[in-house]
Parts: sequence; structure tokens; C-alpha cells
Amino acid sequence: MGRYFSFDRMITPAFVKAVYFIGFLAITAAGVALAVWAGMQLNDATISRSLGWRYVAYGVGLLVVGNIIWRVFCELWVVLFGIHSELVSVRDAFAFSGRHYTYEEPAAREVITEREEIVRPREVVVYNEDRIAPRHGVLGLS
Repeated sequence: MGRYFSFDRMITPAFVKAVYFIGFLAITAAGVALAVWAGMQLNDATISRSLGWRYVAYGVGLLVVGNIIWRVFCELWVVLFGIHSELVSVRDAFAFSGRHYTYEEPAAREVITEREEIVRPREVVVYNEDRIAPRHGVLGLS
């Protein structure tokens, strides 16, 4: 019960899944209802042909695109809560291993008053002409 009140254990992912299912049913029902209603109106010739087909397209679009958008939206929430649970498990793993990390004051910085210049001799690279492969044209074709 202590993890519940300290928000270490989240109960919202279960609610998100339930809300997703209810939303999926609602969006599917609305898309099918709009397409069927428009088809019936077209059959009875009570609305114009272009408007009726537009409503059918809207119903099918709501059925397909609406459900995809709803799924992505709900998955984002599930991912956020998944990240939280992973972070809690990492924190618990560190606590279980006995490592306790606390903030310590940083060590005093050493002030460098003089800087020594290091001079290195220049390197010379000499290629042996016998060991270099002959150069050909582009991709070795010429």
C-alpha cells in the first residue's frame, strides 16, 4: 500500500487500456454508423449524390484513420508510464545492490599558475614509391 501512495506503482496503464478499448468501440461504431446512414440516404435519394458519397468516405476514414490516431495517442500514454516503471526498477536495483549515491561537494579545483609548453619535432612521412599501388581512373576502370 505504501508504493501506491508514493506513486511508485502506477494504476493508470490499466485505465488507459480500458479507455482505449471503449474509444475504439465508439470510433468504430461512429464510422460504421455514418457510412451506413449515408448509404441509406443515398438509397432513398434524400441527399445529393456527392454529399452522400462524401459522408460515406468520412465514415470509412473515421473508421480507419480515427482508430489509428486513437491507438497512437493511447500508446504514447502507455509508453510514458512504461518509462516510469523502468526508472523505478532501476532505482530499486541500485537500492537492492546497496549502493547509495548521495551528492557530495566537489573537490577544490587546483589552480595552474604556470603552463609548460611541450615542443615536439615535426614528423615527416616518406612513402616508398614501389609499395604504392598504381592509380587507375574512377573505380579502376581506365
